[in-house]
Amino acid sequence: MKMGSALSIKIIAAVCVIAMALTSLTACQTYGEAAGLGAGLGAVTGAIIGHQSGHTVEGAAIGAVVGGLAGLIAHDIKVRQARSKQETEAAYNYQPSQGEMLTLERTEVLPPSVRPGEQIEASVQYALLGTGGSVQVSEQRTLMRGDQVVADVSTQNFTRPDGTWVSAQTIRLPGNLQPGQYTIVTVVRTARSAISARADFTVL
Repeated sequence: MKMGSALSIKIIAAVCVIAMALTSLTACQTYGEAAGLGAGLGAVTGAIIGHQSGHTVEGAAIGAVVGGLAGLIAHDIKVRQARSKQETEAAYNYQPSQGEMLTLERTEVLPPSVRPGEQIEASVQYALLGTGGSVQVSEQRTLMRGDQVVADVSTQNFTRPDGTWVSAQTIRLPGNLQPGQYTIVTVVRTARSAISARADFTVL
């Protein structure tokens, strides 16, 4: 048997083992714990994908997103309307001829400093106008350390009418999270527009 064929068989076998392990992990996950898959398993999967494509580092990064972070629990998103359509239009001197407008107003993580295993609340406030009534909005939150993706926290879709919205999610951090500065990146999208918000916090 040639060396290349033997390596391919080993790669396929490893992918099968990892797939079975992921299946056993996700079988007992609740909705709020869906992001709590093993990052190690995800990174190994990504490394194999990267090896096959010739981009090992890129593959490992993809795997980290797929795997998530063990022990991270994302709770339900809480939403409130901070300003009505009319109040938001007045605040921005908005004219219908401007079309759809999606504007970031603020983002933050509270408390700004936490210990491993404690909770944070990641919130974002944005203005949405010119949808013609309402539109589907996607909100994606990702936990990062520097330029490295630590975990894909959540991605959810909502129907939003025009106005100013505050969206907040409580996240329980893993008990073994390493100290340092982290960032919650929130991406808000419609079919026509997108905004990205970054809020830093420190793990002690």
